[in-house]
Amino acid sequence: MRTNIVTATVDDFHALSRRNKMTTEVVAPPRCQACLSTDIQVHPASRRTGLVIHECRGCGLHALAERPELDDLVELLDVDRDWFAGWVERTRGDVIDSSHAQVLDRLATMVGTGDDRSLFDVGAGEGGFLAMARDKGFRPAGNDVATGAIDLARERNGIELFMGDLSTLGDIGQYDVVTMWCVLAHVPDGNRLLSDALELLKPGGVLYLQTPRWSAMDTAGMAAHDVTKGRSTRITDRRLALHHMALHTPTSMRTNLERLGYEIVSIEPKVRYSLNTADYLGSLGVGQKAAERLAKPIDKLLERDLFFRNVIDVYARRPH
Repeated sequence: MRTNIVTATVDDFHALSRRNKMTTEVVAPPRCQACLSTDIQVHPASRRTGLVIHECRGCGLHALAERPELDDLVELLDVDRDWFAGWVERTRGDVIDSSHAQVLDRLATMVGTGDDRSLFDVGAGEGGFLAMARDKGFRPAGNDVATGAIDLARERNGIELFMGDLSTLGDIGQYDVVTMWCVLAHVPDGNRLLSDALELLKPGGVLYLQTPRWSAMDTAGMAAHDVTKGRSTRITDRRLALHHMALHTPTSMRTNLERLGYEIVSIEPKVRYSLNTADYLGSLGVGQKAAERLAKPIDKLLERDLFFRNVIDVYARRPH
């Protein structure tokens, strides 16, 4: 359940609703999933999608007011091997590999050396991160909910993934490290996922997660969304939809994890765009030729670490 689901559009979300197989979660009165505050600003519904964004005035979390049930989301995301392979081809492999290597080197300093270091990757996708972890001396394990990911991980990297969500795994206290690369924003109940991950960790074990961050770009998009009463929503419709049901701030992330029992090591905003720039611009509604022209100067800014800090890197521990 990695960033592959960026192409699952808001139209898919509404298709789920129309099938009458989905119950939606609308909290009344609204309550922040991260800090549990009820001081919530309700933004105008998008005129294009009908989706409503809740903003916590306490910690800054922005999240969809309406979310699918997990079983319905899993059904939507059960894509085949060819679809998944096509998605991988659209990503910036050099950026992903570099990020994976940096994170694994840091995790190694946190859990020490040895032949029995275990690592579980949640939503492991095609298994590239787990293959690199294996090469760096970790004993790898992971899961996904897409059969295409399971097949591709086995085919390309010799990784056997568990099929299903963490609640059915049962490996309590078995892992030195649990990782999540852009998974938290993709699930309807982030608290359940984080609690399940905490149970997988040994005492003193480390959680690493990357999750989309509420950035200056999102603030600008939300301002346009509000002033037009939900008519100008190109940015907000792209950033908060079925593939990103919640965008954290460092404050909301810290509050959320500490409330669930984690000890924070660090929370760091990063510039990290895993999708090819032209494809990302296309997902915002930019035409192909214009996207190709705009991609060149944006790529130069990305290379110099000068673009919007779009994700948060989080390191936290399960207490001893």
